[in-house]
Amino acid sequence: MFPLSQPQSVVDDIGSIDSSGVLTVSSTESTWTSLAGPDGRLPDIVYTLKRYDRDDRLVDTLVRDAPFTDADLDASSRDSDSEQRPVLQIVTRTFQNMPRGSRSYPRLPPLPPLPRGIVYPYDDRGLDDEDDVEHNDDETHSQTMIIHSEHLIHALEAVVEYDPDLVMGIPLRIPAPYRSLYHHRRELADYRDKQPSTHSPEQVSTTARHVDVLLGFLERHLGKELRREENLHRLDQPMVTFDLFWLLLKPGSVVYAKRYGVWTAYVVSGVMMPRSQTDGYSITAWLLESDGSRLQRLDEVHRVSRWRGEQPVARLPVIPAALWPEDWEAQAGRSMRDKQTDEGRLYWELLRRPTYMQYEGMLLKNWPVEEESSQAGFMKGRVICDGAGFDRFGVEDHRSLTRGWTAPPPPPPPPLPPHMMLLRRGTDRLPQNAPRCGCQACGRGGRPSSSDLRGPFHGFEDLDPVTDRPPERNDSFFFLVCSKAIPGFVLGTRRWATLHVAKLNPVQPDKKAFDQLVIDEDIKRTVKALVGQFTSSRFDRNRVEPWGGDFVRNKGEGRILLLHGQPGVGKTCTAECMAELTNRPLLSLTSGDLGLSTTTTTTSSEQPVESRLNYFLGLGQRYGALVLLDEADVYLERRRPCDVSRNGLVALFLRALEYYRGVLILTTNRVRSFDRAFLSRIHVALHYGDLTDDHRRLIWSNACDGLERSSGGRVRVSEAVRSAHLLLAGANGREIRNALQTAVALAEDDYASSHPSSWDGGDEKRDDEDEVVVVSLRHLSPVVDLARAFGEFASTLE
Repeated sequence: MFPLSQPQSVVDDIGSIDSSGVLTVSSTESTWTSLAGPDGRLPDIVYTLKRYDRDDRLVDTLVRDAPFTDADLDASSRDSDSEQRPVLQIVTRTFQNMPRGSRSYPRLPPLPPLPRGIVYPYDDRGLDDEDDVEHNDDETHSQTMIIHSEHLIHALEAVVEYDPDLVMGIPLRIPAPYRSLYHHRRELADYRDKQPSTHSPEQVSTTARHVDVLLGFLERHLGKELRREENLHRLDQPMVTFDLFWLLLKPGSVVYAKRYGVWTAYVVSGVMMPRSQTDGYSITAWLLESDGSRLQRLDEVHRVSRWRGEQPVARLPVIPAALWPEDWEAQAGRSMRDKQTDEGRLYWELLRRPTYMQYEGMLLKNWPVEEESSQAGFMKGRVICDGAGFDRFGVEDHRSLTRGWTAPPPPPPPPLPPHMMLLRRGTDRLPQNAPRCGCQACGRGGRPSSSDLRGPFHGFEDLDPVTDRPPERNDSFFFLVCSKAIPGFVLGTRRWATLHVAKLNPVQPDKKAFDQLVIDEDIKRTVKALVGQFTSSRFDRNRVEPWGGDFVRNKGEGRILLLHGQPGVGKTCTAECMAELTNRPLLSLTSGDLGLSTTTTTTSSEQPVESRLNYFLGLGQRYGALVLLDEADVYLERRRPCDVSRNGLVALFLRALEYYRGVLILTTNRVRSFDRAFLSRIHVALHYGDLTDDHRRLIWSNACDGLERSSGGRVRVSEAVRSAHLLLAGANGREIRNALQTAVALAEDDYASSHPSSWDGGDEKRDDEDEVVVVSLRHLSPVVDLARAFGEFASTLE
């Protein structure tokens, strides 16, 4: 055995010696050399016993020169299990602070961007060895709290709803500045005073004492600074300091950040603290967004740059919801939370089925684009919101169908810091159950009801909007963190775009438009009878559904209408009025949308007509739309033996018309050149004759009434102009409309010249709301003279 007369200095360096002559070594290093006798010689055989706790961590090492017996091992095990430990242990480590330029450790290259949709289940937050914890480059020391108290750990289990950075275990290690503990200090205080009824009086007392130990430490550590910071938060204009900004970023809390330039609600999941004196915060937060079929969490990283002193919260790129500066006027009299919740509820409803809507506002994104973040400008018109359809018909399909457009190579992504990974889907496990104490007493106390077990995020993930229901218990929070951007098909441009749901409104069809349509009464009556077959009450709420089997069952049972006549006699206007009367979308196509090529060549990026035609007819079928092919004669001309390309074009159109399951409207002014095979496939052919003077009078009167109605009374047409339809003798409907629009432009220019400060473009708002723009003969006459002169010139060229 090791002699008990060993000098005290040696004992202090090594550890301690018990009454049996066993040397207890406090260090994990082997110190068997300390067993040397007075003559300096070591025993020939040295026996070492290493004791580990329940988490396989080394507690201490026992060394002696005789074998350990079974009794020694049993006693050692009991001593290890019964060993008293502190409630908290604060471990401080120091580092050599080397200048940045002289560091010798290798720098890893930036991580490559992850493929879309791929998630790597990587998590290094649960470190096995406290010595492996990283420290900031500019730090000379770091602190880690080790919580040994099981009572305190069970208390944390009972109050922490969601904190991916807090990996529960016994003992529990939390690095400074102990963010998780400060975020839950109030919940811990409440739990201390309101513990579960299953706890014994002794357990209640011990838990309360250990919670007080922790709260006392937190108070001594940052209590004064926290109170000063919270006083800044309570100002009329809340302020915040950079060093304590993390106080407002509790995991599970809601923050607002801009997405596509629009403030959007996110849930905080993690915060990467600054690693140097120049770094800012990297805040990982998620929202709920559809991937085309199911609602998933989408992670995004938001960066907040460093600032000095105190900063207004309203100026930050990430604003905690608790300190959001309410703008009641911009938010339409609602709180930001209510506004975001309403928009999220609309987003969910729009995901359930394609929906026909009116949009007025900025497009968040347009397709195809060179950069995902590009804005597409202002748009006012009809759209179809279709998140699921975008995956089928969206960016990839439309890029291949966009004539003459070649996708440029994407710019290289900016390099990411070695510690950062950007993932599309949330990688932490979202807790489904409410937090509860994990002690044995609570485990024996019976399992709570299933409703009591549900946490705030229960049922948030992997939902099918078509078949699933939103979580009932916390649906307002669910809608709050839903995306506010949805893909939609813009009917006016025949392109896909990302739409802001706040700019969407139900379509208000103009049912009177058909009554004001100036065409032959027989044609009008026939069209109205046909329209009755396409109208259904289910479209009253802007729902769109594909043309069903009850309408078209087999080949040749679609509806193909041919409208033929001279330009400007109302053919296109008839199709538009039919769409208004049926409240169905109108998909208006021209030869520019379809092209003329029947094959794909290596020297041209133009896609064949068949691909484009199938693409748009597929959309028309999906949306139950009226498909209008304007000036269709270019595709329907009769075949010639010597023109193989023309024959192929006609053949593919014949096949498409044969199998199309919907309503297709063709317009032309060259019906005599049609291939005879088309004539047998047309269900109704309507001929539009030339306009009479009575027609022109009605068109002119309707145009003047419509102008005054659409302007809200800001524009008035004089009686002299209303009676001037005879000036437009020989004009067609389109020329009449153009003449009135040009006259209005001249009248507005006159008004702006005489009222520079009251016009919409002036610096001051108009004071006299009764003043209006008056369209008079002096505005219309020059337009008519110019049109007549151009017509006479054009006739000389024939």
